[in-house]
Amino acid sequence: MEYGATDVRLFETGTQALQMALTLAIAKVGGPVALPAFSCFDVGAAAVGVGATITLYDVDPGTLSPDIDSLRRTIAAGARVIVIAPLYGYPINWDPIEALVGQTGAIAIEDAAQGDGGFWRGRPIGSFGPMSVLSFGRGKGWTGGSGGALLMRSSATTEPSVAPASGDDRVAEGRRLLAFAVQWAMGRPSLYSIPAALPWLHLGETVYRAPGPIRQMASSVSAGIAATRADARQEAVVRRGNAERLTAALQARSAVCPTGVCYGGVAGYLRLAVRVPGGLEALRDPRRARRLGIMRSYPQILAHLPAVRSRMKMTASRWRGAESLVRSLVTFPTHSLLAAEDFDAVVSQVGLT
Repeated sequence: MEYGATDVRLFETGTQALQMALTLAIAKVGGPVALPAFSCFDVGAAAVGVGATITLYDVDPGTLSPDIDSLRRTIAAGARVIVIAPLYGYPINWDPIEALVGQTGAIAIEDAAQGDGGFWRGRPIGSFGPMSVLSFGRGKGWTGGSGGALLMRSSATTEPSVAPASGDDRVAEGRRLLAFAVQWAMGRPSLYSIPAALPWLHLGETVYRAPGPIRQMASSVSAGIAATRADARQEAVVRRGNAERLTAALQARSAVCPTGVCYGGVAGYLRLAVRVPGGLEALRDPRRARRLGIMRSYPQILAHLPAVRSRMKMTASRWRGAESLVRSLVTFPTHSLLAAEDFDAVVSQVGLT
């Protein structure tokens, strides 16, 4: 298998897969659980879902990687389960992370939910650490409409019981087909305004979803995931080309700061992450930018989510890198349906220097 796993477990969502990984890791080494302060809210929800004590480490704004000094302090303060979450397909240098966990006996879990198409030293994101999590939900590059996988590379403790899939009835199948249709529609900037006008879809928003019970993946979802693998690989190649073109065009127009790729890494560019002074609201027309698929990134650090904060081991720390990203990080579409006119319209949202 391309990810080097010795065992695989399939779940309804990537969040549930991370919950299972956390459950196994905590049973083996205890807690607290260290999360990146700037990350997908589902990362926080997974830790809340397993009742973990939570602590946070900072993120380097230039690369979206862990701030190693902050991570070192977090481990020194007692964290024993470390979640490493590559964002938007940007790879992470695992050398300092493995050195830190090796010194303390901590376990690093790679949450590669957004890692499709990215590599570090020739290995795909999702193949690092004793456990990795993949997600196949909306906007994840390789998708079955939903679903998540836990990949294990070492002996695991006894696995908690998992409920069966939530039904393969016609209603459930209809919902999955609708999810595929929405993904198709939102992939085209010219059509994005249609689903974006439906508030119940929460497109482009970051919403905290309370964790639910852990359930097995439905057979129809796993079949969809298998069927789309070749297309996902090709899509990643196109994303890289579009990201390179966008990066060159944006740098020529403004003093924006595209996210760097670590040495030895190849980004999957699920989206192109760019720091813009003033964030999304500083673009020429923020409303049009959203319709084109340009989005602000996460609007809060995890510490500001009430459910996460209630489980935090409080410290006097500030997470300056994460707070900077909340203010400035904007993400641009890179997918293969980005037509020439869409590309020009996206670039035009960033003013000339």
